[in-house]
Amino acid sequence: MKRLFRSRLPPALTSTQINSLAKESHVAPEDIKDWYDRFNHCYPRSYLSYKEFVSYLEQVNTQNGNDNHLTKSMVKQLFNVLDLNEDKRLNFEEFFLFNIVINQGSLEDKLKLIFRLYDRDQNKYLTRVQLENILSNMFDLLNLSKSKNGLSQNIDKILTRTNFNNQNTKISWHTFSTYVLNDPLLFSILVSNDFDDYKSDDDFSCIVTRF
Repeated sequence: MKRLFRSRLPPALTSTQINSLAKESHVAPEDIKDWYDRFNHCYPRSYLSYKEFVSYLEQVNTQNGNDNHLTKSMVKQLFNVLDLNEDKRLNFEEFFLFNIVINQGSLEDKLKLIFRLYDRDQNKYLTRVQLENILSNMFDLLNLSKSKNGLSQNIDKILTRTNFNNQNTKISWHTFSTYVLNDPLLFSILVSNDFDDYKSDDDFSCIVTRF
């Protein structure tokens, strides 16, 4: 008699997948397996739809005490950046690496993620206000401490050094991000003196309970 039902059990992670994630995230293989079990418990289809991702981000914002509202376009762009294989859903590997970045990644890792959000469209130009809003929202989402001197003041310093100090001039996001990522001085200005105050979240039990 033919089987009437297909098994809904998710496929086990391969050793190659586990080793690759362990190498990239510096998380122990056993912890990765635990993440995978919890992920499949919360998302039985073994992926997040866009709607589920929006709901998850709302939970992250609430737990971070962030009252700022992320725009629909911002969330959509974040989803597209994380969707590495462009299948319109987030699988475990994509979801896992995102969580590692926002909870454990270095300042540089997190800022690179911010810049990648808008750098897919290298012809995008922003006003000064739009630039600050994007950075402010993403600093909050990614658990980045804003500088003691104020994010706005530090952006102004960077724009002055890169000759974008005319308030009426629209700013190329690609050019701005290229300057910041390739110039240690500009990078340090953006994060100001918060290197000493920044603490990574290494408590994985806290991270896992978010989903």
